[in-house]
Amino acid sequence: MQPRSTSPTASRRIFSSVFGLQRLIYLRWQLLFLIAFGCMAARAAPPAPTLAQHYHSGIDVTAYWVSEKYDGVRALWTGQQLLSRQGLPIRAPAWFTAGWPDQPLDGELWAGRGQFADVQSAIGQATPDDAQWRALRYMVFDLPGAPGGFGARLPELQRTVAALGQPWVQAAAQWRVDSHAQLMAQLQQHERAGAEGLMLRRDDAPYRGGRSDDLLKLKSFEDAEARVVGHVPGRGKYAGQTGALLVALPDGKRFRLGSGLPDALRRTPPPVGTVVTYRFNGTHASGLPRFARFWRVRADAPPSVESTESAAKK
Repeated sequence: MQPRSTSPTASRRIFSSVFGLQRLIYLRWQLLFLIAFGCMAARAAPPAPTLAQHYHSGIDVTAYWVSEKYDGVRALWTGQQLLSRQGLPIRAPAWFTAGWPDQPLDGELWAGRGQFADVQSAIGQATPDDAQWRALRYMVFDLPGAPGGFGARLPELQRTVAALGQPWVQAAAQWRVDSHAQLMAQLQQHERAGAEGLMLRRDDAPYRGGRSDDLLKLKSFEDAEARVVGHVPGRGKYAGQTGALLVALPDGKRFRLGSGLPDALRRTPPPVGTVVTYRFNGTHASGLPRFARFWRVRADAPPSVESTESAAKK
Protein backbone atom coordinates (compact mmCIF):
# COMPACT_ATOMS: atom_id res chain seq x y z
CA MET A 1 0.00 0.00 0.00
CA GLN A 2 1.32 3.42 -0.96
CA PRO A 3 1.58 5.99 1.86
CA ARG A 4 -1.03 8.71 1.77
CA SER A 5 0.43 11.98 0.58
CA THR A 6 -0.49 15.28 2.19
CA SER A 7 -1.63 18.04 -0.10
CA PRO A 8 0.05 21.46 0.11
CA THR A 9 -3.24 22.98 1.31
CA ALA A 10 -3.55 20.45 4.14
CA SER A 11 0.08 21.05 5.12
CA ARG A 12 -0.55 24.75 5.36
CA ARG A 13 -3.60 24.08 7.54
CA ILE A 14 -1.62 21.82 9.87
CA PHE A 15 1.26 24.31 10.05
CA SER A 16 -1.13 27.18 10.74
CA SER A 17 -2.88 25.18 13.44
CA VAL A 18 0.35 24.22 15.20
CA PHE A 19 1.84 27.69 14.83
CA GLY A 20 -1.38 29.31 16.04
CA LEU A 21 -1.47 27.07 19.11
CA GLN A 22 2.15 27.89 19.94
CA ARG A 23 1.48 31.58 19.43
CA LEU A 24 -1.56 31.37 21.69
CA ILE A 25 0.48 29.66 24.41
CA TYR A 26 3.24 32.29 24.05
CA LEU A 27 0.76 35.17 24.25
CA ARG A 28 -0.88 33.61 27.31
CA TRP A 29 2.46 33.32 29.13
CA GLN A 30 3.38 36.84 28.07
CA LEU A 31 0.09 38.14 29.46
CA LEU A 32 0.62 36.31 32.75
CA PHE A 33 4.15 37.74 32.99
CA LEU A 34 2.91 41.28 32.36
CA ILE A 35 0.19 40.91 34.99
CA ALA A 36 2.66 39.55 37.56
CA PHE A 37 5.21 42.25 36.73
CA GLY A 38 2.56 44.94 36.97
CA CYS A 39 1.44 43.68 40.38
CA MET A 40 5.02 43.63 41.67
CA ALA A 41 5.65 47.12 40.35
CA ALA A 42 2.45 48.43 41.91
CA ARG A 43 3.34 46.76 45.19
CA ALA A 44 6.85 48.22 45.18
CA ALA A 45 5.74 51.75 44.25
CA PRO A 46 5.34 53.97 47.30
CA PRO A 47 1.86 55.39 47.83
CA ALA A 48 1.47 59.06 47.01
CA PRO A 49 0.65 60.70 50.36
CA THR A 50 -2.50 62.68 51.02
CA LEU A 51 -1.51 66.28 51.84
CA ALA A 52 -3.47 68.69 54.02
CA GLN A 53 -5.09 72.01 53.25
CA HIS A 54 -5.65 74.61 55.96
CA TYR A 55 -9.02 74.54 57.68
CA HIS A 56 -11.20 77.34 56.30
CA SER A 57 -14.66 78.81 56.59
CA GLY A 58 -17.56 76.95 55.01
CA ILE A 59 -16.37 73.51 56.14
CA ASP A 60 -19.10 71.16 57.34
CA VAL A 61 -17.30 69.72 60.37
CA THR A 62 -19.88 66.96 60.78
CA ALA A 63 -18.53 65.38 57.57
CA TYR A 64 -15.09 64.85 59.12
CA TRP A 65 -13.23 62.72 61.63
CA VAL A 66 -10.95 64.65 64.00
CA SER A 67 -7.58 63.62 65.46
CA GLU A 68 -4.57 65.22 67.10
CA LYS A 69 -1.93 66.76 64.84
CA TYR A 70 1.25 65.03 65.92
CA ASP A 71 4.48 66.96 66.15
CA GLY A 72 6.56 64.29 64.45
CA VAL A 73 7.78 63.08 61.07
CA ARG A 74 5.39 61.69 58.46
CA ALA A 75 6.27 58.12 57.53
CA LEU A 76 4.67 55.84 54.94
CA TRP A 77 5.04 52.06 55.16
CA THR A 78 4.97 50.70 51.59
CA GLY A 79 4.52 47.10 52.72
CA GLN A 80 8.30 46.64 52.55
CA GLN A 81 9.99 49.77 53.89
CA LEU A 82 9.44 53.10 55.63
CA LEU A 83 9.62 56.23 53.49
CA SER A 84 9.48 59.91 54.35
CA ARG A 85 6.83 62.18 52.85
CA GLN A 86 9.37 63.03 50.14
CA GLY A 87 9.89 59.35 49.29
CA LEU A 88 13.28 59.01 50.99
CA PRO A 89 14.06 55.78 52.91
CA ILE A 90 13.86 56.01 56.70
CA ARG A 91 16.45 53.80 58.37
CA ALA A 92 14.56 52.06 61.16
CA PRO A 93 15.90 49.15 63.23
CA ALA A 94 14.80 45.77 61.89
CA TRP A 95 12.81 45.02 65.06
CA PHE A 96 10.79 48.22 64.68
CA THR A 97 9.07 47.07 61.45
CA ALA A 98 9.27 43.29 62.02
CA GLY A 99 5.94 41.61 61.32
CA TRP A 100 4.35 44.67 59.73
CA PRO A 101 1.74 43.89 57.06
CA ASP A 102 2.47 43.85 53.34
CA GLN A 103 -0.18 46.53 52.87
CA PRO A 104 0.69 50.26 53.02
CA LEU A 105 0.29 52.26 56.23
CA ASP A 106 0.26 56.03 56.60
CA GLY A 107 1.30 57.53 59.91
CA GLU A 108 3.66 59.66 61.95
CA LEU A 109 6.81 58.81 63.86
CA TRP A 110 6.23 60.56 67.17
CA ALA A 111 8.09 60.87 70.47
CA GLY A 112 5.40 62.79 72.36
CA ARG A 113 4.25 66.40 72.46
CA GLY A 114 7.06 68.88 72.02
CA GLN A 115 9.63 66.17 71.23
CA PHE A 116 10.05 66.79 67.50
CA ALA A 117 13.83 67.16 67.82
CA ASP A 118 14.06 63.65 69.31
CA VAL A 119 12.32 62.18 66.27
CA GLN A 120 14.60 64.04 63.86
CA SER A 121 17.65 62.88 65.78
CA ALA A 122 16.53 59.24 65.68
CA ILE A 123 15.80 59.11 61.96
CA GLY A 124 18.90 61.13 61.10
CA GLN A 125 21.36 58.50 62.31
CA ALA A 126 23.25 56.55 59.64
CA THR A 127 23.03 53.52 61.96
CA PRO A 128 19.73 53.40 63.88
CA ASP A 129 20.14 53.78 67.63
CA ASP A 130 17.87 51.32 69.45
CA ALA A 131 17.56 53.51 72.53
CA GLN A 132 16.33 56.46 70.46
CA TRP A 133 13.89 54.33 68.46
CA ARG A 134 12.43 52.73 71.60
CA ALA A 135 11.24 56.21 72.57
CA LEU A 136 9.29 56.54 69.29
CA ARG A 137 5.79 55.48 68.36
CA TYR A 138 4.34 54.97 64.92
CA MET A 139 0.92 56.62 65.04
CA VAL A 140 -1.07 55.11 62.16
CA PHE A 141 -3.87 57.27 60.79
CA ASP A 142 -4.75 55.71 57.42
CA LEU A 143 -4.60 52.66 55.16
CA PRO A 144 -3.75 53.91 51.64
CA GLY A 145 -4.61 50.63 49.91
CA ALA A 146 -7.97 50.01 51.55
CA PRO A 147 -11.15 50.78 49.57
CA GLY A 148 -13.93 53.19 50.46
CA GLY A 149 -14.02 56.42 52.38
CA PHE A 150 -12.00 57.10 55.51
CA GLY A 151 -14.89 56.05 57.74
CA ALA A 152 -14.93 52.67 55.99
CA ARG A 153 -11.13 52.29 56.21
CA LEU A 154 -10.96 53.17 59.90
CA PRO A 155 -12.24 49.83 61.36
CA GLU A 156 -9.79 47.90 59.16
CA LEU A 157 -6.99 50.22 60.28
CA GLN A 158 -7.80 49.55 63.92
CA ARG A 159 -7.96 45.78 63.34
CA THR A 160 -4.63 45.82 61.46
CA VAL A 161 -2.84 47.71 64.24
CA ALA A 162 -4.42 45.57 67.00
CA ALA A 163 -3.33 42.39 65.20
CA LEU A 164 0.31 43.53 65.32
CA GLY A 165 0.30 43.67 69.11
CA GLN A 166 3.28 46.04 69.15
CA PRO A 167 3.09 48.83 71.76
CA TRP A 168 5.12 51.20 69.56
CA VAL A 169 2.52 50.95 66.77
CA GLN A 170 -0.75 52.68 67.66
CA ALA A 171 -3.88 53.67 65.79
CA ALA A 172 -4.39 57.42 66.07
CA ALA A 173 -7.54 58.24 68.06
CA GLN A 174 -10.33 59.55 65.80
CA TRP A 175 -13.59 61.21 66.84
CA ARG A 176 -16.48 63.29 65.48
CA VAL A 177 -17.69 66.80 66.39
CA ASP A 178 -21.09 68.42 66.04
CA SER A 179 -20.17 72.05 65.37
CA HIS A 180 -17.45 74.56 64.59
CA ALA A 181 -17.69 75.87 68.16
CA GLN A 182 -17.05 72.38 69.57
CA LEU A 183 -14.10 71.96 67.22
CA MET A 184 -12.57 75.29 68.33
CA ALA A 185 -13.03 74.35 71.98
CA GLN A 186 -11.20 71.07 71.38
CA LEU A 187 -8.42 72.91 69.56
CA GLN A 188 -7.85 75.16 72.57
CA GLN A 189 -7.93 72.17 74.92
CA HIS A 190 -5.34 70.25 72.89
CA GLU A 191 -3.05 73.23 72.39
CA ARG A 192 -3.09 74.01 76.13
CA ALA A 193 -2.00 70.40 76.70
CA GLY A 194 0.94 70.84 74.30
CA ALA A 195 -0.50 69.47 71.05
CA GLU A 196 0.39 71.14 67.77
CA GLY A 197 -3.22 71.25 66.59
CA LEU A 198 -5.93 69.05 65.05
CA MET A 199 -6.40 67.17 61.77
CA LEU A 200 -9.71 66.59 59.97
CA ARG A 201 -10.28 63.68 57.56
CA ARG A 202 -13.38 63.61 55.40
CA ASP A 203 -15.51 60.56 56.20
CA ASP A 204 -16.43 59.69 52.60
CA ALA A 205 -13.09 60.51 50.92
CA PRO A 206 -11.05 57.70 49.32
CA TYR A 207 -7.32 57.73 49.92
CA ARG A 208 -5.77 59.81 47.15
CA GLY A 209 -2.46 61.60 46.84
CA GLY A 210 -2.11 65.35 46.64
CA ARG A 211 -3.56 68.31 48.46
CA SER A 212 -7.33 68.69 48.87
CA ASP A 213 -10.09 69.25 51.42
CA ASP A 214 -10.06 65.49 52.08
CA LEU A 215 -7.49 66.33 54.76
CA LEU A 216 -7.40 69.58 56.75
CA LYS A 217 -5.07 70.91 59.44
CA LEU A 218 -6.25 73.28 62.13
CA LYS A 219 -3.94 75.33 64.37
CA SER A 220 -4.05 78.70 66.10
CA PHE A 221 -1.20 79.82 63.86
CA GLU A 222 -0.11 79.00 60.32
CA ASP A 223 3.22 77.49 59.42
CA ALA A 224 5.01 76.74 56.19
CA GLU A 225 8.41 75.71 54.90
CA ALA A 226 11.08 77.64 53.02
CA ARG A 227 14.58 76.84 51.83
CA VAL A 228 17.63 78.74 53.02
CA VAL A 229 19.33 80.52 50.11
CA GLY A 230 21.64 82.84 52.04
CA HIS A 231 22.67 84.41 55.36
CA VAL A 232 22.22 88.10 56.19
CA PRO A 233 25.02 89.52 58.41
CA GLY A 234 23.88 90.71 61.83
CA ARG A 235 24.19 94.22 63.26
CA GLY A 236 24.40 95.62 66.76
CA LYS A 237 24.34 92.84 69.33
CA TYR A 238 24.34 90.31 66.47
CA ALA A 239 27.42 91.75 64.77
CA GLY A 240 29.69 88.96 63.58
CA GLN A 241 26.76 86.55 63.59
CA THR A 242 23.80 85.84 61.35
CA GLY A 243 21.14 88.53 61.58
CA ALA A 244 18.59 86.65 59.48
CA LEU A 245 18.20 83.76 57.10
CA LEU A 246 17.41 84.62 53.50
CA VAL A 247 14.82 82.04 52.51
CA ALA A 248 12.90 81.18 49.35
CA LEU A 249 9.34 79.94 49.01
CA PRO A 250 8.40 77.21 46.51
CA ASP A 251 7.21 79.89 44.06
CA GLY A 252 10.59 81.64 44.20
CA LYS A 253 9.62 84.59 46.43
CA ARG A 254 12.28 85.47 48.98
CA PHE A 255 12.23 87.12 52.39
CA ARG A 256 14.37 87.53 55.50
CA LEU A 257 13.64 85.30 58.46
CA GLY A 258 15.27 86.65 61.61
CA SER A 259 12.60 86.81 64.29
CA GLY A 260 12.70 83.76 66.56
CA LEU A 261 16.13 82.61 65.32
CA PRO A 262 17.96 81.09 68.34
CA ASP A 263 21.37 82.43 69.31
CA ALA A 264 22.94 79.03 68.60
CA LEU A 265 21.74 79.21 64.99
CA ARG A 266 22.88 82.80 64.68
CA ARG A 267 26.39 81.63 65.55
CA THR A 268 26.20 78.52 63.34
CA PRO A 269 23.36 79.05 60.85
CA PRO A 270 21.78 76.20 58.87
CA PRO A 271 23.61 75.87 55.54
CA VAL A 272 22.24 76.95 52.19
CA GLY A 273 19.77 74.32 50.93
CA THR A 274 18.38 73.54 54.39
CA VAL A 275 14.60 73.50 54.74
CA VAL A 276 13.25 75.45 57.72
CA THR A 277 9.74 75.83 59.12
CA TYR A 278 8.39 79.24 60.09
CA ARG A 279 5.19 80.46 61.70
CA PHE A 280 3.19 83.42 60.45
CA ASN A 281 -0.17 85.20 60.61
CA GLY A 282 -1.68 85.49 57.16
CA THR A 283 -0.05 86.89 54.04
CA HIS A 284 0.50 90.26 52.37
CA ALA A 285 -0.98 91.06 48.97
CA SER A 286 2.40 90.08 47.53
CA GLY A 287 1.99 86.56 48.90
CA LEU A 288 4.77 86.95 51.47
CA PRO A 289 3.98 85.89 55.06
CA ARG A 290 3.01 88.44 57.73
CA PHE A 291 4.91 88.40 61.05
CA ALA A 292 7.07 85.46 59.96
CA ARG A 293 9.16 83.93 62.74
CA PHE A 294 11.59 81.04 62.68
CA TRP A 295 10.33 77.80 64.24
CA ARG A 296 12.70 74.93 63.51
CA VAL A 297 14.99 73.20 61.00
CA ARG A 298 13.44 70.40 58.95
CA ALA A 299 16.30 67.92 59.09
CA ASP A 300 14.15 65.21 57.45
CA ALA A 301 13.66 67.23 54.25
CA PRO A 302 15.84 66.39 51.20
CA PRO A 303 18.62 68.83 50.25
CA SER A 304 18.09 71.12 47.30
CA VAL A 305 19.73 70.46 43.93
CA GLU A 306 21.83 73.58 44.41
CA SER A 307 23.19 72.52 47.83
CA THR A 308 23.87 68.99 46.60
CA GLU A 309 25.83 70.27 43.63
CA SER A 310 27.77 72.68 45.85
CA ALA A 311 28.69 69.87 48.25
CA ALA A 312 29.84 67.69 45.36
CA LYS A 313 32.22 70.40 44.16
CA LYS A 314 33.93 70.71 47.55
